[in-house]
This record gives sequence, structure tokens and C-alpha cells, in this order.
Amino acid sequence: MEKLNRFMSYLKGSFNNDNQLKEEKDSTGEVRTPMAKHIIGVCNDKIKNLPDGFEGYFTIDETYYNHGEKKTALHHLFLYTLNEENDVVLTSYELPSDVDYNDFINANENLIMDYNKLELSKKFTPITFEEKDGYFLAESESDFSPEVVFTAIEKVYDGKMYVTEIFRKNGVIVSGTEEPIVYDRIESL
Repeated sequence: MEKLNRFMSYLKGSFNNDNQLKEEKDSTGEVRTPMAKHIIGVCNDKIKNLPDGFEGYFTIDETYYNHGEKKTALHHLFLYTLNEENDVVLTSYELPSDVDYNDFINANENLIMDYNKLELSKKFTPITFEEKDGYFLAESESDFSPEVVFTAIEKVYDGKMYVTEIFRKNGVIVSGTEEPIVYDRIESL
């Protein structure tokens, strides 16, 4: 559990990519990357009927992108555990059907979920994070449909994340870029 606890201490918090945007503007005169905010909070206390001795952390993962005139909000329920090799594994769950999408946020003090009703995501392949020298690295691909593939590459440091998320349809990028979004922690949760 020591490795999982260390990973979670790196991951939890409120992050943004303001420094990346400033560096892009200063070096090229333009900004290519969307403005992004990422909020990750442990939510085990919002889940009733967790088994005794449960060794994992459920998180509410909120991501907000501002692409100029287009704004996107993504909310996810993830579970982080350790596998037999002592690597961190992220497993995705469906959002509870009885909770409005916009209410599925860390700040919702009234949010309660039932562990016995949680369902694994059928589209998302679990991601394994391997510990490297001072960070955790994960690379994964999930087939969302026969034509659509989701690729995720994440490097998680203490207080900093590099996140690349790409959707490809028939091999062509339809969302995301090869360039990672660089998040810096602005607040601990």
C-alpha cells in the first residue's frame, strides 16, 4: 500500500496548465494547447457498502477544457489499486445512473454512491502505472468502437502531470494531440 499511497499523494489535487500556456505564448507568440483544469479527489467517503479492509482509492476525476469558443467538461469515476506486481492499476467505472452528470463533482457534499451498484466501464481497458525514477508512467489503448481507438499516455510526478489523450477514428486523430497537456498542481485536496 505504500506505493499506492505515494501515487495518490502525487495525483490528488487541483491542476491546471497555465504555465504551459504561458511558455507557448512566450516562445512562439501563439497558444496551441487548450486551457485545461483537472481536479482529482478521493471519494471513498462518498461510497457506502465498501467491503471491510478495502484496499483501493476511488476518485472523482474532473477535466475542463477551454478551446476558445468550445468548452468541454469530462467527469469520471476511477478506482486505483495495486496488482500482483505491485504496480498501480486504474480501472474505470460507469457513472451512477441516479446521479446527474453535472452533479458528479468533488465539491458535491451530498453525493453518495452504493458500491454494490457500481459497474465497470465496458469500453475502457484498465491502465497500469509503472514506477520509474521519480514518477509513474502509464500507456494504454482502448477500443471504443470498431473504428474508434482511445490512446492515453500519462506521466505522474509529485505535483505535475503530463497527459496525452487521443481519439482516433479509422486511424485519423479526431480529438486530442500528440503533444501532452502539462498540468501543475495549484491546490491539494
